[in-house]
Parts: sequence; C-alpha cells; structure tokens
Amino acid sequence: MIIISGSCINFERERHKIMELVGELEWGAHNTSNCECYSNGNALGWDFFYLCFDPYFIEKLLEVHPDIEKQEGNMIEQQFVLWLSKHFKKRKLEYYFKLSDVPHESTKGFRLNPDHYRDEKELEKYR
Repeated sequence: MIIISGSCINFERERHKIMELVGELEWGAHNTSNCECYSNGNALGWDFFYLCFDPYFIEKLLEVHPDIEKQEGNMIEQQFVLWLSKHFKKRKLEYYFKLSDVPHESTKGFRLNPDHYRDEKELEKYR
C-alpha cells in the first residue's frame, strides 16, 4: 500500500469529499482503488489523516491520466501525490498531502549481470 498523510481542518466533515473524489478516479480508471481513509488524530486545530492506495490502482490511473508523470518528483508515487493535491485544489478543497510510506523491494548485493554489458574482447584490453 502507498500511504499518503494529509491534514485538514475538520476531517469528519471532509472525509466524504475526499472519498467522493477517489470514487470519481475509480470510475474514470474503471477499477477499484481499495482506498482507505482514516483519521490519525488532531493537534492545534488540524485533523490528520491517512489515505492508502493500492499501487496497482495508480498504474491504472497512469494509463488514463498520463499527465501524472509530468509532475515534479523522483518517484511515480511522489508525482501522484502532487497530481492528487492539484485535483483537490481545483475543487477549492485545501488539504495538505505528503507521501508517508512507499513499499520498496528489498535487495541484497549487486544486481547487474556482467554478461549483459561487457564481452571478452573488452576484457582483453584491460589485461
């Protein structure tokens, strides 16, 4: 799951609007997002919440909305968060989003296969 943390003024009132936009994205992508939206507490008048998306759903959204990749960011997940916040701002909804957690593949050791980028003739030059 890709976890996005967000903040707003009144989460109980705003949750419906958040899920409404997510529902429209599901409808546009012809796929379910398995999105979860739940509160994380409040402090100093702000309510904090989490939005969790399935990575497969974001891949489907990329097919429908290729402009996601035009956003600033190193990873597609960061680009999606920026794109999502722009969609909320178009509706005059002020939420502040930040990418909280991204699943990463754990790797051990060196992953390149030396057979794919050099041959014996190249090695003879260095001997």
